[in-house]
Amino acid sequence: MRYTILTITILHLILISACVSSGKHEAALAEIDTMKQSLGNAQQEIQRNQQQIMDTEKELVAAKKQNTIAQQEIQLNQQKIKKTEEELKSARSQLVSTTNELMKLEVRKQILQEELSESQAQMATLRIIENETQRRNQIYEEFINRLKTMIDAGQLSVSIEQGRIVINLPNNVLFESGSANLNPEGEQALTQVASVLSQFTDRRFQIEGHTDNKPINSARFPSNWELSTSRALNVVHLLTKMNVPPENISAAGFGEFRPRADNETDEGRQLNRRIEIIMLPNLDILSNELPQITAQ
Repeated sequence: MRYTILTITILHLILISACVSSGKHEAALAEIDTMKQSLGNAQQEIQRNQQQIMDTEKELVAAKKQNTIAQQEIQLNQQKIKKTEEELKSARSQLVSTTNELMKLEVRKQILQEELSESQAQMATLRIIENETQRRNQIYEEFINRLKTMIDAGQLSVSIEQGRIVINLPNNVLFESGSANLNPEGEQALTQVASVLSQFTDRRFQIEGHTDNKPINSARFPSNWELSTSRALNVVHLLTKMNVPPENISAAGFGEFRPRADNETDEGRQLNRRIEIIMLPNLDILSNELPQITAQ
């Protein structure tokens, strides 16, 4: 529009110049030149502005493109962040699960270790018991060999009962009926037994007196308990005289209350009247295997 105004102004001046003097004509021409120069400057300004507009439009397009790329990168990063958060959540869940599993395995390991320790302790106990059993059997065989003559003569018998070695001596070999005093034959038999027992200083023996169920009622023996106990004590005294360590020997009387046979027959009553020498289990081994009681 500015260019149009300048053009009209120049044409107007040309028309006027035809009617004026030469001086005014020159002035008009000078003004026209000035206006042409201004017009050129204006045109250059317009071109510069148009170029700036084009450059700005290009920059705007580039900026929009860059913004689009940035938005895409932002969306992609957001997707990556979301995926990473999901993976982190899954990893945390897996960590919790793994931790719980490790705790369970640790508890199981502890249980297995306790079971192993218990099994090892049981194995050690079994080995001790096995060794003790082997030792008992060795002693039993030695009793059999050392007392074979008396066994063959019917003076005693040797057996293993409930894990214990039992030397059984009938009363008719040791005592007269109703008496607790050892007869000569009984002393001789017990002397041979003492020679064997004295060799086992690490073993304890209990002398047990037994009777049949026929009651005795005398001033010295009011019942069969007193009779059986007195007989057992007399055997103990004799054995200790024959070098059996007194700390390894004890006496007990059971009267008629532990019969071996039926008291309704003579044969049964004869079997029930007896002295038994019991080799007791190794109490040291048993006490080590029993649970310890802690004082409260």
